Amino acid sequence: MRRLAGLLVLAVACGKPSGDATPAAASTSASTASTSAPLTASASSAPRSPAATRSWGGTYKSAASTLTVPPDWKKTHWSDTQSTAGIGDGALALTVDGATGHVSGTVDGPLGPATVDGVVTDGNLAATLRRKDPTDQGFTGTVLGSIASDHLEGTMNVSLGLASALRTATFTLTPSGAAP
Repeated sequence: MRRLAGLLVLAVACGKPSGDATPAAASTSASTASTSAPLTASASSAPRSPAATRSWGGTYKSAASTLTVPPDWKKTHWSDTQSTAGIGDGALALTVDGATGHVSGTVDGPLGPATVDGVVTDGNLAATLRRKDPTDQGFTGTVLGSIASDHLEGTMNVSLGLASALRTATFTLTPSGAAP
């Protein structure tokens, strides 16, 4: 047991940043270093608090999407009702918890009202879009994106609750408080 404690102290000391950091601060820095990586574009980015929560905001633009049915599924039929529901511009706001990589957010406009729940890992966003009111049969789907130091961009692929309309939306978000 004593040998294990010694190895842990040695591991923390090896990861200790230069300067006047206390052992507790070094331990915290070492344990959050791997989870803070998703918030920065590269190691050369400006220094920030490792556990900083970062908010992003902006708009999306959604358009009709298509579904490709493989030829060997010839008995499968699907038709789009040619609705204009879910087409247009809307607002998207996301918050990334730097300590855990957890993403939460909101979608308003033609695809909303909806919530976003997911994770950022190695600068990549993967999340689900769910209805604020699950009984309204509105759009749900996936949100995928990537984070750079000055923007977050990606796509949303969604469908109505009865799969009668498919939409694809693209978005570019900026850190909250920054100019678009």
